[in-house]
Amino acid sequence: MANNIKIWGMSYGVLGDLIMGLPMLNYFEKKYPDSYKFWVIEKKCSISAQLYFNHPLIDKIKITDEWSGFGKTDKKLMENCDIIAKCPPANERGRYDWYNYESCVEHTAILGGIKNIKEILSEDEMKPRLTKWFDIGFSNSKSNTYSKNNENDLSQFKKNIAIWPFATGGRPGRSPDPRWWNLLINELIKENFTIYHYGRQTEPRLNNSKNYVCLTNLSFFDQIKSSLASKVVLGPDTGPMWIMGAYSHPAINLMTNHMLDHKKNLLALAPINDNAINLFGHYRNGLGCSGIPVKKVINEINNMIKGE
Repeated sequence: MANNIKIWGMSYGVLGDLIMGLPMLNYFEKKYPDSYKFWVIEKKCSISAQLYFNHPLIDKIKITDEWSGFGKTDKKLMENCDIIAKCPPANERGRYDWYNYESCVEHTAILGGIKNIKEILSEDEMKPRLTKWFDIGFSNSKSNTYSKNNENDLSQFKKNIAIWPFATGGRPGRSPDPRWWNLLINELIKENFTIYHYGRQTEPRLNNSKNYVCLTNLSFFDQIKSSLASKVVLGPDTGPMWIMGAYSHPAINLMTNHMLDHKKNLLALAPINDNAINLFGHYRNGLGCSGIPVKKVINEINNMIKGE
């Protein structure tokens, strides 16, 4: 019986990879209906665990024993599973420049041991989806309890823009440089926008205006909940933008072909989002995302919030 089948996976690594692995749940559910699925998150990504609460196809969330890898408890659970989503040998992973031919979802499935996820899934089932079980906003630090309608629920402000400006890894140009962000923020402030900066605590401030608010000191989950209260979110191809896409939140993905020999299928790395616009700056000009015109970004933002 399919409901006796236990599956260990799907994609253990960094924040974006976990989101890219969500369609594998659909794949295994269609292939093995009512199977029991462990959603495994490496300890280094445990800050994202709450996002997967109430997902209809996740039976158990398991944070790995080790920071990056499996410990004794993990291995014991794996031994009792019928299917283990794991990376195949190097010669079975396809081309090094896979992004010229595949999407991130397709390649993540290959790394999870699924050769062709499109054989079973429809185009819509290939899109990562998360369940928004929480209200937007974030915890009240004074009472240490959750407040649905508190002063930090930013959704009441029409001109509230969220930015996740910096990409880690990859090459320079994957994200616009600080000067580009400063210029964009200044122009948005002229149009009475308020900009909320999310990301790592180590990120530099990008502006000194009172209309620029740096919230990188919040917990990751509170940053996600606060971002979802924005009218539009901006950022490069990073985990948080993939998360925004899984919630279909209005977004502008700032894209470039920063990967080695990336010459076609240029939006392969773009976070999948039914309500996103992808703006592209070609890497060959030496600027990457910094080559995206600020004016074009502002025009797209205004178009997205028009009529609200």
